Amino acid sequence: MKQDSQLKFYAIDEPVDTVEDETADMNADAAKTIAVSTQRKDSNKLRKLALVTIVAVLIGVLTETVLGIYSAFQASFWLGSLWLVISVMLCLTLFGFFIREWWLLRKLKQRWRMQSQFDEQSHIRALQRPDLEQQWQQQRQSHWTDTEVTTRFEQDILAKVDQTAVRRIRKWSLEAAALVAISPSSLADMLLLLWRNQRMISELSQLYGVKLGYWSRIKLWRHILTNLAYAGVSELIVDMGSQWLSTELVARLSARAAQGVGAGLLTARLGLQTIRLVRPLPYVHTQKPSLLSMQKLLVKDLAKQFPTMFKTKPDHAPSQNSHSL
Repeated sequence: MKQDSQLKFYAIDEPVDTVEDETADMNADAAKTIAVSTQRKDSNKLRKLALVTIVAVLIGVLTETVLGIYSAFQASFWLGSLWLVISVMLCLTLFGFFIREWWLLRKLKQRWRMQSQFDEQSHIRALQRPDLEQQWQQQRQSHWTDTEVTTRFEQDILAKVDQTAVRRIRKWSLEAAALVAISPSSLADMLLLLWRNQRMISELSQLYGVKLGYWSRIKLWRHILTNLAYAGVSELIVDMGSQWLSTELVARLSARAAQGVGAGLLTARLGLQTIRLVRPLPYVHTQKPSLLSMQKLLVKDLAKQFPTMFKTKPDHAPSQNSHSL
């Protein structure tokens, strides 16, 4: 009886771990989806709240304006007419301003969409350069393939605009380095850099046929700073190069010159990032300018303009005439 009452256990191979892993992955994906949907809902709620607030403020202002004009007409016809004309002109000005800002912001977003796909006619018109458009029409051949068209357009047309843009960045970088090197105040340095970098970004955008308004300028600045922040340490080291870290270059610079070179490199980096954002096509068939080359040119130009800011190396080796004496 004891032998019959014994229990026997059999091992059954079941993929328990695999099921648990798959369940964990599904739970993780579901958690991510819920988090993203929650963020979208929160952002939508904030947008709706902001929109409702703006509409309420506009309704209040409009109501107050109408009541004010009505009261002015009750007091005097000419006074009411004057306030009516002023209100209409102000409304037309604000309406034109918002329409212009919306149009310029739309053009900037359209430029970013153009970078993903090449269209010959739209890209040549986007530069707003009649001379380059005429040159392209003269050299364009009907037997070219799509790849050849893209390559020749980038090498023959966009390369000329890139060269002009790089020369302008070099000029702005040198001016920024010189201003910071001779400026006695750190606050003045920051204001000068902000002012001149803003002008440089507007000029570079116009070179590629992009006009900036208030909101489009803020949008472009936001993308520039975001791309610089996420560039990574490795890209920064590759761009700046080993010469910047060499003791020979540091030993040649004075304190003010080193600050000027740093400001010039910051200006150059902003300029190069601006080119990447407003360029109709990404760099594929042409070599993109690097910060290392801009650094060499900046130090060379700064040494020519301000030779006293560079330390002269002392000659430790005695001359033969001193030994003979």
